[in-house]
Amino acid sequence: MPVLHDVHRQVDEASGGYRLSLENILQVGFNLFRKAPAEFMVFSILSMFVFSNPISGLLLGGPVTASYFHMAHQVSRGRRIEMSDFFKGFEKYTELLKLNLLVFVVVMLGLAMLIVPGIYFAVSYVFAHFFVWFFDLEPAEAIRLSRKTVSGNFGQIFLLYLAMAGINLLGVLTFGVGILVTMPFSFCVAYAAFEDIIGISK
Repeated sequence: MPVLHDVHRQVDEASGGYRLSLENILQVGFNLFRKAPAEFMVFSILSMFVFSNPISGLLLGGPVTASYFHMAHQVSRGRRIEMSDFFKGFEKYTELLKLNLLVFVVVMLGLAMLIVPGIYFAVSYVFAHFFVWFFDLEPAEAIRLSRKTVSGNFGQIFLLYLAMAGINLLGVLTFGVGILVTMPFSFCVAYAAFEDIIGISK
């Protein structure tokens, strides 16, 4: 795990601007997914019960999201996904719950004022879970670093965010079956983007 000053240095560099090849990130995300499609799809069945309900999504969505990223990290390092990896995110349940609640409040306040600020906050905090899970940062610091990272190329991160939203919408429209593929694929893409911008040496 990188020491904290290295993480902050990487974020400082990213905030100054970076290039992100959307085509490459999508390809890397797909390659991660296809290394363990069955495991990702089984986990998606379980996670759908969490994300399909607003309350359970708020209370359990943080650890589930972290588990997706942990699984993507495992396959990126050539490791097998075990059943225990499905619940790995719950090892940091308290911090991830705090993060989810904090992001929810900020995004909802943004949407209440005007839709645009809400969307801005939602995109800006897309990397927050990575900083909590991989770098053991506090939720408030995680969302600050996520916003700072995204600010380096908000336009491309926003386009990536829209692409993933569109892909998941298509998954839902296929009677919900497609979401078993598009959901884990989206998390793998987010992991690929974060790995490309910040890096995870673990």
